Amino acid sequence: MDILIIGCGVSGLTTGLCLLEAGHRVQIWARDLPPHTTSNIAAAVWLPFKAYPPEKVTAWGRETWQKLQALQSVTESGVTMKRFLEVLSAPGPDPWWAPAVLDFRHATQEELPDGYRDGYTCTTPVIDTRAYLAYLMRAFTRKGGQIVQRMVTNLAKAFAQAPVVVNCSGLGARELIGDTTLQAARGQVVRIKHNGFQRVIVDETNAHGLTYIVPRLHDIVLGGTYEENNEQLEIDPAETQAIIRRCARLASEFQSTSAADIESVTCGLRPVRPTVRVEAEHVAEDRLLLHNYGHGGAGITLSWGCAAEVVKLCHF
Repeated sequence: MDILIIGCGVSGLTTGLCLLEAGHRVQIWARDLPPHTTSNIAAAVWLPFKAYPPEKVTAWGRETWQKLQALQSVTESGVTMKRFLEVLSAPGPDPWWAPAVLDFRHATQEELPDGYRDGYTCTTPVIDTRAYLAYLMRAFTRKGGQIVQRMVTNLAKAFAQAPVVVNCSGLGARELIGDTTLQAARGQVVRIKHNGFQRVIVDETNAHGLTYIVPRLHDIVLGGTYEENNEQLEIDPAETQAIIRRCARLASEFQSTSAADIESVTCGLRPVRPTVRVEAEHVAEDRLLLHNYGHGGAGITLSWGCAAEVVKLCHF
């Protein structure tokens, strides 16, 4: 079939690739293209952050974890596998996503930073988004997919192009289809020069704010913030310093981080929804609208699983 995808972030590109591999003809329309998408700003590490419901997210996440693990052998993908540690201030149960990974276990006390009483660790994919989004674009066009940079303000123009439209518009779905359940959650991150640190560490429960350290191929991303209903994209210098201080408490290797180490500070808006929306909507007898958006802070984490689901739904 002829299929039009709206959105060229990780969801749009991954869905496009899967649809091409299923034999369809695919075109992407998007206002913003890599490297200027929200996906490019992500740290990004595999972690089902602010994405629901658990049972579906675990299945989509497992499928994506396996695909990303395989992509580590493709140098240009920017995917590497690293040791992951999430820390807890008090003993806690296994996270609901634990079945999606292979070597999950609770951390030993020796593995935990000072002041933490529990945590869990596993091997997880880390994605250098600058390399990864460029890789997906090349793979999509090599398989015959087309990308057109254009604003899409209504579905009528999209359906004039193709009988099947896939909505991968992220936060743009608020205006495109009037989804009032979708809200923005602001995230600010600091990208610094690599100092040799190789572990991913995450603290989701820090009283002073979400904190994480994500070493990538050529830099390290320090984060972050999670501010619901804040759509201010201007960089907050005070928050930059607060992020660095929080990360220094997680790992002593970052206690000497200075302004000279900072390569960039960026900010993006996560598309948060009560549940991730991956479903089919028959808007007319010969018109099929497929949705794939609302992934919260887990767009890359769920990308391949959700894309495979779209392919299954792609029939009249």
